[in-house]
Amino acid sequence: MNATTAVPAVLPELEAEKTRLLQATRMGIGMPIAGMLYWLVVAVLVSKFRIQSAVYLSFFATGLVFPLGFGLTRLAGGDLFAKSPSLTPLGLQLAAVQLFYWPVIIVLAALAPEWAPYVMAVLFGSHFLPYGWLYRSRGYMVLTILTTLATTAAVLVARGPAPQIVPLVAAGSYLVAILVIRAELAKVMRG
Repeated sequence: MNATTAVPAVLPELEAEKTRLLQATRMGIGMPIAGMLYWLVVAVLVSKFRIQSAVYLSFFATGLVFPLGFGLTRLAGGDLFAKSPSLTPLGLQLAAVQLFYWPVIIVLAALAPEWAPYVMAVLFGSHFLPYGWLYRSRGYMVLTILTTLATTAAVLVARGPAPQIVPLVAAGSYLVAILVIRAELAKVMRG
């Protein structure tokens, strides 16, 4: 059963609105691309600076992710600010969830900064899971699941936090998801 046939027939208006929104936003394709670029920057930071400095610099770098994702989505012909009476409130809540990750990340950065890249990868990756439903996208689900499993495998194999490896594994996971999302988007836009 695929995502389209699993939808109850009683929700045709919601499904029509999801279709309109995913076309208008181009499935937010710029956001995972910006996320992948962020993880590449984190990889550079952890290779050039002491881990505590790299982690705090990575905090500042998160401020560039949304503007970059917005611009990349625009280049793809989408508008992340496309409005939907029924779905915009949900989209804002999904985006705001990330704010509640920060207390955990800040405490971790103060007490065990070498674990911050791993925890950030899992938490930030998990934030994309509901977009799998919103955009009917396997790619967003791949992003969450692969990022979590691959970074967890990396720290288990390394038998430690692996701050030099985790950002690269996260970036690779995002790349795989981007390729899936891009294929899905091409199919949707063809009609």
